[in-house]
Amino acid sequence: MKNQKIVIAAVVILLAVASSFNVKAQEKVWSAGPEAGISLSKYGKDASANDYKLGAIGGVFLTYSILNTFAITTKLLYAQKGASFESVDTKQSLNYIEVPLIGRFFLNKEGNFRPNIFVGPSFGFLSGATNKVGSDNPEAIASYKNIYNGFDFGVTGGLGLNFLIATETYLVIDARYTHGLSDITIANGNVNNNSFGLTAGLSFGF
Repeated sequence: MKNQKIVIAAVVILLAVASSFNVKAQEKVWSAGPEAGISLSKYGKDASANDYKLGAIGGVFLTYSILNTFAITTKLLYAQKGASFESVDTKQSLNYIEVPLIGRFFLNKEGNFRPNIFVGPSFGFLSGATNKVGSDNPEAIASYKNIYNGFDFGVTGGLGLNFLIATETYLVIDARYTHGLSDITIANGNVNNNSFGLTAGLSFGF
């Protein structure tokens, strides 16, 4: 219930910010495309000593440009999170279907280069978990549903760089940090996900 209230509040804030701009609205424009990149993630709060682990991110995004200085983007991503434990030479991966919902604030109204900052909630749905010991291949954790919560709620934000490369087509680079607000474990204690992501994609307007 608490997470649901946070989600509703975040969506309301995004819509309120969008409607508060006193800027002449441009034509409503949709854009979409694929993106892929890398992540660095680790556990926080009550987690035992751990280090950042390299992972992969990939999926698609959809953007709705409300004004020439503001847009809302949602993404559907496969995102590897988790952590590295040097003391036992183990890397643990938590694989999520991640759905960020972000508001983009563009720093200029038009042009071939559109830098922007963005912030919003992120919703993660756990789809699997693996352990990799030393140079061995990763092994699936069969009982991961009994160890980890299936839902991970967080806040994400960062910097976006949009480069016009063709008519209605942009190269989009996003660098973001996602701070988990949920306890990802079922056991006693409180452990959260912390991750940095860097992705590149192509945005096609329609």
